Amino acid sequence: MCLEQDGLTSLQIIFNVFRQKPITTLFERAQEKGVALIVRLPVASGLLTGKFTAEAKFPADDHRNFNRDGASFNVGETFAGLPLAKGVELVEGLRAFVPEGMTLSQFAMRWILDFPAVSVVIPGAKNAKQVAENCSASELSPLGDERHRQIAEFYNEQVAAHIRGLY
Repeated sequence: MCLEQDGLTSLQIIFNVFRQKPITTLFERAQEKGVALIVRLPVASGLLTGKFTAEAKFPADDHRNFNRDGASFNVGETFAGLPLAKGVELVEGLRAFVPEGMTLSQFAMRWILDFPAVSVVIPGAKNAKQVAENCSASELSPLGDERHRQIAEFYNEQVAAHIRGLY
């Protein structure tokens, strides 16, 4: 495990509402060792923006097109390891947990930022509006214990069984 490496000061991980395993397998040990966790893919390759349909098309050179089934690298890198159609379906179920006045993207990042083990989130953005929306997530109020419990339950009951690839 990476945490056993001498001198390790930070670790970059995939962590999002659809990839919650690090909560139980990594967070406590990382905090004990003083290792900063850098979260990437916070919106699961854009899936957690809520803007995709099951028929979404992507450019030929976009991993969301050529790695959907793990043909080029770990399938978990694309849509959090979920098949696109299933991911879109799960996003619709997740919308019920998003507080009023918050976008799905903000919700996804706020959820991550609520974990003390997380040091920083590195979302992608295609334009200035997305950058501003991403940044604003850190200014929003934490989601609270009850909402976190509901999201963990949603993950365990609806999401976890559908994740493919090494995890």
